[in-house]
Formats: sequence, C-alpha cells, structure tokens
Amino acid sequence: MVGVEWAWRIAELRQRGGALAAFVAACCDDRERAMEARELADRLLASASVDLDAAEDTVRTLTEWAADLAEHPYRPRAPRPDEADRLTRDHLKDVLRDHLPTEAIDWRSGTKLSLDVYFFALRRVRGLCAQTREDVFYTYGRGTMALDLGHRAAAQREVLRLRELRDLYAA
Repeated sequence: MVGVEWAWRIAELRQRGGALAAFVAACCDDRERAMEARELADRLLASASVDLDAAEDTVRTLTEWAADLAEHPYRPRAPRPDEADRLTRDHLKDVLRDHLPTEAIDWRSGTKLSLDVYFFALRRVRGLCAQTREDVFYTYGRGTMALDLGHRAAAQREVLRLRELRDLYAA
C-alpha cells in the first residue's frame, strides 16, 4: 500500500500539472511546445507508479512555460484552498485506486453504496430542520473523505451515524 502523504502529493501534482498543461497546449503559439505539454500531462496522469521527483520536475517545467504566458487572459488562477482540496481529492481517488488490493476496493465500494443510500434517503425527507439537514451533509462528507483516505473505521462510523439519522427521520 502506498503512503497517504505520497499519494496526496502526487494527486496535487497531477491536478496542477493537468491544468497548466491544458493551458500551455491551448494558448501558446509554439506548436512543438504545445505538443510537449500534452505529452507531459499524459505521462503525469497515465502512470500508475509515478516517481515523485519526476512529477515535481514536470510541474516545474509546465509552471515555467505558463509563466511565459503570464499576460494571457485565460491563464489559470490558483484555486481557493477548499477548491484545491476538492480537486486534489478527485485525483487522490485515482492514485489510490491504482494501488489498492481487491479486498480494499470491495469494502470501499460497499461502504460508498451504504453512504449513498442513507444520504439520498435523508435528502428526500420533507420537513427536516436545517440543523439536521446540515448534519446529514456533514456526516456524508466525513464518510466520503474517510473513504478517500482509506480509513475504514472512520468511514464505518459515519455509515452508522447516517443509518441512525435515516432510522430516526426517514423510517
């Protein structure tokens, strides 16, 4: 199993590298550099076992190329912290999925299904107070984050909390 810190860093680099490569490929006037940017992004996103140093070098190169287009109106901005976390979590799922054994994939799928079923049942309940509705969204978010990070016990706790809320309000 890969370390979560390594996987998170690779996910950050994939997210940032993908955005920069798309920008450079679409907006630079140099056809050869545009093709190289696409190739760098493909290598960064396609490899299941990415070398951290190579990924950092790739993003560094793409950052330099994007700096050459600093005045371009479509230059990607740095995402807000919450947006950066959301985007990184999307990439993290892909990084972890490439390294998970079948057993882990199975429990994650089953737990995600349980979270979804309870969450959607509670979303359909009419007349829930605002605090309870907020608790439902918060608990679902914590459960999916625990799944993303591979924390089985925490994910299971959130499934149980959602089931309790469902039994209390949607039964």
